[in-house]
Amino acid sequence: MESEERLPTRISMKLAPYFPARAACALVASLIGLTGTGCASLWGGFRTKTSLSEHREYMAERAAAEFGEVEERDERSFEETLAAAHRSHRTGDTERAIRLYFDAFRLDPADSRSHEGIAYLQLARQPDHAAELFLKVIKADPNSTMAYVGLGLANLVRDEPDQAAAYLERALELNPASADAHGAYALVLGALHRYEEAQEHARRAAEQAPQNSAIVNNYGVANLLARDAVLAEKAFRNAISLESRDPAYRNNLGIALGTQGRYEEAMEAFRTAGDEQAAENNLGYVYYMNGLLDDAVTHYELALVAHGDDKLKILHNLSAAIDAKDTAAGSLQD
Repeated sequence: MESEERLPTRISMKLAPYFPARAACALVASLIGLTGTGCASLWGGFRTKTSLSEHREYMAERAAAEFGEVEERDERSFEETLAAAHRSHRTGDTERAIRLYFDAFRLDPADSRSHEGIAYLQLARQPDHAAELFLKVIKADPNSTMAYVGLGLANLVRDEPDQAAAYLERALELNPASADAHGAYALVLGALHRYEEAQEHARRAAEQAPQNSAIVNNYGVANLLARDAVLAEKAFRNAISLESRDPAYRNNLGIALGTQGRYEEAMEAFRTAGDEQAAENNLGYVYYMNGLLDDAVTHYELALVAHGDDKLKILHNLSAAIDAKDTAAGSLQD
């Protein structure tokens, strides 16, 4: 019997305003909600195991070392403990989430869902370890859709998108209706520059999980990559209506507005997402992407004199814009 609480993958990506010379519309995979203090230290001593039984024994040892003996926790069933872990994971209480996942593991070591939860918690910071754990889950449960999704994401973080695509295709074979699988596959297809396919899978994910702000945001990113800024704007506004506190969604909305030439509205969105330095830099990025290099230089220079700690990144952007201007000028002379 599966828990009523879905594993909170919180898979999300945001458009990267920095280093625009790297790609026409550079992306970073932002695994929001999966990182936190405690994950790296907890798994810092991870040892390679050759069997699932050895791995379970190791997990039990680490659980006891980190959190004490099983008698010290409150009495809950496996399903109740797993649901509580998912809720803590979703709300960003990483330390409590991992404690509860270990409690769930000790209640039922044979159920792979506690393993999946722990793997997702360490996915962004330690993708190699996460991948190893997901493989062990698959060995125990070859039909675990979420383990294949996690394994695909781990390979994406490791910059192995082709391998990631293979794992996510398997996840979709197991569960064609999985919003998480479609959303993760959209991320991978975007990394492979297969933007129209990414848009379609992101759309299916958003239709299946219309209340998941991260998945709706990813649909907006996929639309923007497919050069549909109007549809992207709509998706970003929907994501903000679902989760107004996430600055990445407002930043993405600003890029969608700026792509349409609505620069004042874009600047307003950028200012609600971050400080003045970030807003000026992001507006410079939009002008850069639209080919308005003089305006890009102007706003990068304004970002440099604004208060903030990202001056080296902004200098990189300014240099890229100046180089692009020089290249364009040289082409005109030729």
